[in-house]
Amino acid sequence: VTWASINLGVTVCIECSGIHRSLGVHLSKVRSLTLDSWESEQLKLLCVLGNDAVNRIYEARCSQEGRVKPQADSPRAEKEAWIRDKYVERRFLQRSSSDGEKHQEDEAGLRLYQAAVAGDLVAMATALAEGAGVNSSIAKEEGRTALSGAAVGGSLSACEFLLQNGANVNHRDWRGRGALHAAATAGHTGQVCLLLKRGANQYAVDERGQDPLAIAMETANADIVTLLRMARMNEEMRDSEGVFGTAGDDETFQDIIRDFSNMASHDPERLSRRRFSRGGEEVEEEK
Repeated sequence: VTWASINLGVTVCIECSGIHRSLGVHLSKVRSLTLDSWESEQLKLLCVLGNDAVNRIYEARCSQEGRVKPQADSPRAEKEAWIRDKYVERRFLQRSSSDGEKHQEDEAGLRLYQAAVAGDLVAMATALAEGAGVNSSIAKEEGRTALSGAAVGGSLSACEFLLQNGANVNHRDWRGRGALHAAATAGHTGQVCLLLKRGANQYAVDERGQDPLAIAMETANADIVTLLRMARMNEEMRDSEGVFGTAGDDETFQDIIRDFSNMASHDPERLSRRRFSRGGEEVEEEK
């Protein structure tokens, strides 16, 4: 097995990878485990989810439907029919008993939000499979989406999972706050780093007129302030250099983002929150 679907969180054989690719990237984003480059957040998704957990979701009613899963030596046509029934038609899901499709989707949307806050990837994958809209605005939560919930909850994997499944990184709630505002407010450095990598607008202001940098300054989070300032400088340099040459991220900025990403994924304790002293010096927060 040398292929994987990033957004589903499963590994597949080379033949099935071609079938997955034919479904479209809105359903399955296929990459090679050996030929393509992988970011630490993406690899972690495969570790947290994996085939066993995802199959328990998408194959829950397989025996009740009287279907037998194709084997490695089964004809390609049989494998393709199975994969389409499983991921496109979703025929083997254990459906909830709620009345009405709209009500079912609303319930799934709320479950997705709650699971995102809790960082429960299996519950999130289940909610998406059951029809939750990845960008559904939750009225009970002031119009926040699951991505903002994940940014508040602090799970880097939950944020990455939602982004891989089409979450709008710049959705703003009723108070004008997006996921980047939420991550900055909560002091989650890893999430701030990930959202910046995925194109979050750091200049967006909330109802108080504050952008994420202003929030980070207000909460005195040194790492997040550094990240946002570096990202802002990088954008300004890229814009100015783009007129005269090929625009691209500054190497120093790329190194900083890479270091923060690796720490957030592999050694989150190193991202212990730091605050500014009254004299403006950085001090480690007491544990």
